[in-house]
Amino acid sequence: MSEAGEGDEFQLRSVQVSDAVQLAFDEWPARGPRIVFLHATGFSRGCWRPHAQRVAARSQPVSLDLRGHGASSKPPAPYRWSLLVDDIVSLLVAEDWSNVLLVGHSVGGATAVQVAARLPERVAALVLVEAVVTPDRPPAAAGAGEAPSPLVERTLRRRARWSSRAEAGRYLRARPPYDSWDAEVFAGWLDSGVIPTDDGGVELSCPPWVEASVFTETRGSTAAQDLAHVSCPTWIARATGDRGLRSTCPPQVAQTIPTASETVIEGSGHFLPLENVSVVVTLLNAALDHMGKASSSDG
Repeated sequence: MSEAGEGDEFQLRSVQVSDAVQLAFDEWPARGPRIVFLHATGFSRGCWRPHAQRVAARSQPVSLDLRGHGASSKPPAPYRWSLLVDDIVSLLVAEDWSNVLLVGHSVGGATAVQVAARLPERVAALVLVEAVVTPDRPPAAAGAGEAPSPLVERTLRRRARWSSRAEAGRYLRARPPYDSWDAEVFAGWLDSGVIPTDDGGVELSCPPWVEASVFTETRGSTAAQDLAHVSCPTWIARATGDRGLRSTCPPQVAQTIPTASETVIEGSGHFLPLENVSVVVTLLNAALDHMGKASSSDG
């Protein structure tokens, strides 16, 4: 797949990371350090397209579909967060990617934290935007059951099929959270987040049952415990929770990572990176600048 314009060209690739999972990702040409973008639950690689295009002249963006999302494999539930981490770890090792800048939003941010803790020799820096990491809430005990949350129940009832991409776009753009997204972000997501069906219609590329399973497994995340093991430079963007959904990234995240710096965006909410591309791009450029200086000093 490619599009005209500097920074716009990319290709869709896929890599087998386990017996059950093949990960799909958009990859831009190599013009600098590799940036790996990890999206939030229920979304897809196209969400990051505008951000990637703005730094593609000085990096090599890779925008992934997590398991169950986009063009990646959709194995049966459960979708434990540890499995998302295993997938990314396997990808970095299988492709021998090093000096990586990991960028994550929401569950993608939690995944990025754990990958950085497990592969410090491969992850050079982190940009975390509204990462779902709650240090004050320990993981649920193995086998502990909880009643389905209202969020899970709403997700399972979500409309997921339409007669055409145009109809899907009109339907979703008129509803939260999509109604507040940057136009380029929404267009990129629609391209990878809605896929054709065998009967000529379209459907969400992340089925509601996958999204619901990810939400159900939230308490199993150990990302909070891994914060102290992150040793790379880290840039954090945190919302105030004044818009849409509340923030999921408490101040303790920046306080726990010794190398972290934090930016708080006033008047923002959990969907911050999908509404404000420039905030993320500023952090990406800061991380790339730091990585460039570190590389020069090492040389």
